[in-house]
Formats: sequence, C-alpha cells, structure tokens
Amino acid sequence: MRYLLRLLGSRTPENAEQAEELVPQVHQAILLEDLEGAMTELEKKTRQCYAGAFDIDSNDFVQMMVIDGCFKNVDDPIFTIRWMLRTLQRDLLKLENQLPFFVLKKLFELISLAEDPTLIDLILTFFDPLMPRKNIKGNLNPEGEFDHMLEVFRSTFLSSVNQDITSGCEKLKISVNAPLVQERQLIHSVTELEEAGVKLKKREYCDLLDINFQAGVLKIPSLYIDDNTAVLFLNFVAYEQCEDTKPFFTNYLMFFDSLINSSADVRILHKNGIINHVLGSDQDVADLFNKLGREVVYDLDECYLSQPIKRVNNYCKTYYASKWRVWFTNFKHDYFSYPWTFFSLLAAIALLLLTTAQTYYTVYGYYIPS
Repeated sequence: MRYLLRLLGSRTPENAEQAEELVPQVHQAILLEDLEGAMTELEKKTRQCYAGAFDIDSNDFVQMMVIDGCFKNVDDPIFTIRWMLRTLQRDLLKLENQLPFFVLKKLFELISLAEDPTLIDLILTFFDPLMPRKNIKGNLNPEGEFDHMLEVFRSTFLSSVNQDITSGCEKLKISVNAPLVQERQLIHSVTELEEAGVKLKKREYCDLLDINFQAGVLKIPSLYIDDNTAVLFLNFVAYEQCEDTKPFFTNYLMFFDSLINSSADVRILHKNGIINHVLGSDQDVADLFNKLGREVVYDLDECYLSQPIKRVNNYCKTYYASKWRVWFTNFKHDYFSYPWTFFSLLAAIALLLLTTAQTYYTVYGYYIPS
C-alpha cells in the first residue's frame, strides 16, 4: 500500500518529492478509481490466466491487481543495497510471481507521463544486469504480444534463433528401442568430441542460443555463469514446460547437460572461452547443468538444435568407424595428455632403443668377431 500511495502521489502536478504529504486526497481518490475501473474491466480476462479458480470476490480481486501491479521507487533503501536489488530482480522474474502483461500495460498507460520511458524499456533496463548483453532492446519487437515480464526478458534471447525449427531440415531421430541413457544423450560429451577430432570454438557476436557446427568445428557463444544463471534458466524452462511455446531454452539446457558430464568437460569449454564462471569449481558448474537437466520433458522433434547435433553425431560416427583413428586418439590421450606421461614414453622408447642396440652389437660381435 505504501508503494501504491507513493506511485499515485508522484503522478500529481504538485511537488513530487513530498507527494505523500502534499497531494490532495481527492486527486488520489480519482486516480485510484481509474485504476480500479480498468482492473474491473479486465477482471474476467485476468482470472482466466491462472490455473485454478480464485475464492476471492470481485472487489478483493481488483484490489489485489491494483496493489500488486503498482510499484514505485522514491528513495527506498531496497534500491540502494546491491544484494537486495539483485534479489528483487530474481524474485520478479520467477514464473510464480508473474502478473499478466496486459494488466501491467494498462496500469502503466493510466499512470505514466509523456516523458516516461516505455514499459518495455523499463523492464529490459531493470533485468539486463542479470545477464548483460549488447543492444538488448534491439533484440525485441516493442509491439509484440507477451504473457508477462518473464517472457519479455526471455524473448530478448531469441532474435537470431530460427523460429521455424522444422521447416526445410531433417529432424533428429533416435530409435524408440534405444536405452534411456542413449535417448537422453543428445550429443557426445566435450571430452569425447575432442577425442573424435571435433574442435570447440567460441562463437563471436552471436546471441546465446545461436550454436553452429561446420567443417569439424562446433561454435558456441560464450556463457557467463553466476548465481543468477540457474534461476534464469529454471524459470525460462518452467515457462516453456507449462505453456504452448517453443522450447528453445529447454533444448539449450539439454544440449549443455549432454555436453557436460564432468569437470574435465567444463575445463575444456573454459579453455576455449565458451564458459566463464564465478562458482566454486568446475565440478560445481558440471553439477549445475546436470541438476538442471533432471526430469525435464522435451521433444527431440521440436529441438531447434537438431541440425548441428545431427552433423556432430555423424562426424563422430564417421571418425569412430576408423579403427586406426580410434587407436591413435587413445594413444594420444594416454601418452600426450600430461608432461610426465610424455616423458615416461620418451624414456621407455630410449630404453627400448638402447636395449635393441645392445642386443644388436652383442649378436654382431658373436657372429663377426673382431
């Protein structure tokens, strides 16, 4: 209620800095009636957005929409404490905390002034620090239809993703008789890919989801992981799981879940500039992706990454079809991965050569005495 009163007070022609003391009560009542009237008109549409029926009468429901939808900062301590602000950003993006976007949009139209930024601009500016990117506003259609703020922010990651994920391309097929592990293993792990000769490279100047594979090189945009990453991904995936929307982040998450099986996989991705993180260890990153991927329902036919995944798998299949390549890969992994194994190999070779030379000269001296 305090924030609602501050918001109403700040929209008066009086001194906005002392709005609560100076604003005439009659002006607040008129503006509040306008908000209540707008929410009354949208009540039926708003109730239909929720999964279950509300045991709340019309007046209380309208009041809830007005109070929940109005939020105004007037030098409040919550906006001056960094950790609290970050917590607020994450909290406002949780799927269970969303208000229908048309509710926020209508309230904003009634309250905003001509010089105010747009609602979309406010949302993107506020949430951008959770995963900073260049030109975030240019990635979004300001006239688009959105369900809520979570979808607004999610949509800023989709500008370069092919929206038609099945048109003109073959779908990724997995045998219905395949065991569960193989069924969920979309792609080989990073370690296995390197052993098969696949090169990993950071893809520059691309959106997060824009993954590509060509000529033996898997290019993946850089991903920065901190405490916000898990919260964002969980809510993006939760939204995709419960709504009839294309599962881009579900596909992306399952891709990384298959790609990362151990800390060694994370270490290789970090070495190639693909993953940077501030978590405790590389193993923590591996655990994060493996936990996020648990019990996620996904349809491979709807995977926007089906083409690059298929190309990678075919490349690996061709590579492993050659026994000599497999032997050489294993040899290189066993003896050239670490300096001490390499030097041990050199010592063994030198010992073998010396032993061979000694045997040769012994036999040579026996048959051809001096």
